[in-house]
Amino acid sequence: MYKATLKVHFDTEWTYTGGIYDEETLPEEHYTFEIPTHDINSIQLFRFFGNVARTMGHNDVGIMKGACALAFNDMRSQEDMRKVAEEYDLKLAEDYVKEFRKLEDQILHLKAELSRYEQPDNPNYTDEEMDAMCAEDQHKGWKGLVPGSIAATLMGCKCPVMDNEEMPDDEEWIDGDCPLHGKIK
Repeated sequence: MYKATLKVHFDTEWTYTGGIYDEETLPEEHYTFEIPTHDINSIQLFRFFGNVARTMGHNDVGIMKGACALAFNDMRSQEDMRKVAEEYDLKLAEDYVKEFRKLEDQILHLKAELSRYEQPDNPNYTDEEMDAMCAEDQHKGWKGLVPGSIAATLMGCKCPVMDNEEMPDDEEWIDGDCPLHGKIK
């Protein structure tokens, strides 16, 4: 028969300094957490560590942030992060970028259709139709991500955001060190 236990000790000592909170603080605290681990799953293990973290003064939001930072970071494979995200019905930033790009395209095309509807006899392209066509061409060159846009910054763009807000989409400022729009090294 296999048996295993996990013990965590948390010890604190407080030296009286004459401050206003000294009377509220316990001079000494000792906690020992022990659980059987011979048949424990990873969720139960993290709940255990959550209890330990709360004893140390961490709040639930901080503990959740820590768990997310452990699960979703640059050291994890995209495939593994996607598996965890799907299990908990979460979306990765890359997924939002694709949806955001589709919504931007839909808005531009709807504006173009509306302008054509309002000016059916206009022999030239309307400004809105030109915007939609130019955006399609421009985004193809930038892999669908305008420098400094929300979608691009979610993907790691380092191009100026505020400088590009008032610029036309075909005249954006580019950061040479940007991994999406800068020089290829």
